[in-house]
Amino acid sequence: MTIRFVSVVGSDTGLLDAAIAHYRGLGVESFHIIRHIESFDDPEFQRAQDVLTRHGLAFAAVHQGPWDEDLNAYLIRAQMRRHPSDWWVVADLDEFHVYDRPLTDIITACEVGGYDYVMGALLDRVAADGTLPALNPTTSIWAQYALAGLVTLRVVRAVTSKVTLARGDVHLHLGQHGALTGRSLPATEAFAQVHHFKWTDSVLPRLTRRVQAYSSGDWHLTYPPTIVGSRRMLGYLEANGGRIDVTAEKLALHRCGSDYTDYEPWTDLVPTLLKLRSYAAAASQPGSPAPIRSSEG
Repeated sequence: MTIRFVSVVGSDTGLLDAAIAHYRGLGVESFHIIRHIESFDDPEFQRAQDVLTRHGLAFAAVHQGPWDEDLNAYLIRAQMRRHPSDWWVVADLDEFHVYDRPLTDIITACEVGGYDYVMGALLDRVAADGTLPALNPTTSIWAQYALAGLVTLRVVRAVTSKVTLARGDVHLHLGQHGALTGRSLPATEAFAQVHHFKWTDSVLPRLTRRVQAYSSGDWHLTYPPTIVGSRRMLGYLEANGGRIDVTAEKLALHRCGSDYTDYEPWTDLVPTLLKLRSYAAAASQPGSPAPIRSSEG
């Protein structure tokens, strides 16, 4: 059995080195990292290649062209179909999975029980003072963004459920918020934390670009509600002087390391997160309105 990792990398590649190290530490043996670029003149293209080379890796594919809301799912699906019987860790570049036990044990539980994928939910990582600092390559990201909480859920008001681990023949919904095929391992057996390192200095220009590109038609937009959350977050940051209010009780921000037990409110929050997971599953059915997504190009 090979444990594989798949992700689509855009222009913001600052977390690439840390992500590869993190998932290798979880037991990933094969990396399928797809590079999306709008132009080969993108200076980050060569820098990202250099990061992969240092890890003894190469891009599984390079896709050049405008971003499309469905593109991420399409590119991931194309990789997973190549190895339909293997298990795949599926994550955006800013999503670092944390489990309560080794991946091999969770995969064994799935195979014994006849389950095809594992669910989890986002925990946003925020700097202790609520600022949006640049990534410091000499400091652990877990220490630099020392708080964990519910920014995506409570400010963006986006669906935070995520398929984190799936067999290659499972068909995932947009943003990995649910699955269109297969059976989910019950959350009572495993429910992953998806530590979300989005709130860095690059988030403002990325959100601004996202709203502009979708609104103008430069990027194809399938579900108009997708940009609502981006506008909401931009408005929140403007109202709070460019910071996240770390004192706001609704955000449930607490000091947190990299261990599954570090975020104290997790056990109490899981029932609420599971209800949102049910909403995401319903929204993933054909003909249903799409939830506001947390991921972006």
